Amino acid sequence: MTLARRLAAALSIATIAALTACTSSAPDTPATPAASVEVPATPVGERLTWVIDVLEAEADTTAGDWSRVLHEDFQQQVSADDIAELLNRQIRPAAPFTVTAYQGTETQAVATLAGTLGDPFDLSLAIDGNDRITGMVFAPVAEPWVPSASLDEVEQRLGDLPGEVSALIRRGDDDVVAVDTERAAPLASIFKLYVLLAAADAVASGDLAWDETLVLDDADRSLPSGELQNAPTGTEVSVREAASAMIRISDNTATDLLIERLGRERVEAAVARSGHADPAALTPFLSTKELFTLGWGEPALREEWARADDAAKRALLDRIDAAPLAVGVTDVTTPVWQDGFDWFASATDIAAVHRALQQTQDAEVLAIVSENPGAGLDVGTWPYVGFKGGSSLGVLTGSWFVRDDEGEATVVLLLSADDAQAVTAATGDFFHLAEDALRLAR
Repeated sequence: MTLARRLAAALSIATIAALTACTSSAPDTPATPAASVEVPATPVGERLTWVIDVLEAEADTTAGDWSRVLHEDFQQQVSADDIAELLNRQIRPAAPFTVTAYQGTETQAVATLAGTLGDPFDLSLAIDGNDRITGMVFAPVAEPWVPSASLDEVEQRLGDLPGEVSALIRRGDDDVVAVDTERAAPLASIFKLYVLLAAADAVASGDLAWDETLVLDDADRSLPSGELQNAPTGTEVSVREAASAMIRISDNTATDLLIERLGRERVEAAVARSGHADPAALTPFLSTKELFTLGWGEPALREEWARADDAAKRALLDRIDAAPLAVGVTDVTTPVWQDGFDWFASATDIAAVHRALQQTQDAEVLAIVSENPGAGLDVGTWPYVGFKGGSSLGVLTGSWFVRDDEGEATVVLLLSADDAQAVTAATGDFFHLAEDALRLAR
C-alpha cells in the first residue's frame, strides 16, 4: 500500500471519508502568485494553521512534531516518521504557501494551498475534540466548482447530495426552493438556536440578565466543540458570553450551562413558541452532555431510556447531570442519529426559529446570531447575515437568515444526513450549494 493510500485509509478509519488519495509533488516550475483567503479561528482552522506553520518552518519537520498531534488510530496506519518524511520530501520544498480557498465546519476542513513551486493542492484535515488529527490528505485540487446559474439548478444539484436531504430557500413569505421541508431531520448544533431563543425570552420576562454570571462546575463539562470544557473549575462567564460562544464556536459546555440556568422546561417552551410542528420531538430537551452519555455511554442507559416514559426519562437525565461526563472523545466513533439520538426538526421549523429570534428585536440576540457568518463561506453582500450550522457523525447542517438593503428577509437552509463517510465526502458540494443559494437569492 502506498503512503498516500495509507493516508486515505487512516482517514477512513476515523469515519472521515478521504476526498482523494494521492499526494502532491512540487516540480521545479514557478507558480503564479495567488490571492489569499482567511482561515477562520475554528478548532480545525487553528490546527490547519499549525500544519502550515510546520510546512513553512526553516528546519525540517520531525516525527516528534507529529506524534503529539496525530490521533493514535491514525498513527496505527501511518507513522509520525512517515508523515515527516512525506512532508519534508514532497511538500515543504514548495513553501511558503498561500491559502487560496477554504471550506469547513468546526472539525473538518478542506483548504487549497498554493506554493512557490508546482501546482496548488488540497489539504483535507479532520480533528477530534482534543484537536488531534484524525485524518490528513494532500491531493490535487478538486475539479473547480461550476456555480449554479439559477435557483432551479441549485434545487436540481441538491438531489446529487447523498442520503436524506432537506432544503429551503424562503424569500419573504415565498418558498422559492423547497426540498422535503417537513421531514424531521437531525440538526446537530443548529438545535442551539432554541436555547438562544429561550434565553432571549427569559431576559424579556426579567428572569435572566445578559450580564448575569454563570459558574463552571466539574459536572457541567461536556465534550468539544468549544473551549469552556477546558477552563478551570469555578470559571465565571456571563450569560451573554456563554450565548456568544454557543453560537459563534458552537461551545457545548457553554450551551449546557445556559440550559442548566434556564431549566429544561423553559427551553421546551421556546421550542413550542417558535412554531415547531412537533415539539414532542424535542421533549425532554437534551443537553449536549446528556446526548453524549445516551448516544455513546453505557448501553444500559440507552436500554433504560428506551423503556422509560417522560417522567422516567427526566429522572434519568437528572442522574446524568449530577455526575461528571463519563464519555470521552475516543468513544464517539459511530453515528447515532438513526437511533434517535440528536435534536430533530424540519427545515420549516428552523426557518421559524430564525424568524422568532429576529422578532425578539433584542440587539444582543441579533448580534450573537450574526457573529459567525458561516463556515468560511463567501456569503456575498448581504448587509445582515445570521448563521448557525452543525456537524456530527453522519450529519451536516447549515442555516442562514439574511436581510437585504430594504430589510427583506431570506432564509437558506440545508440539512443532510447519511453515513459519516458519504456526508464528509460531500462537504464541499454542500457548502458550494449554500454559497450559490445565497448569491442567487440576493
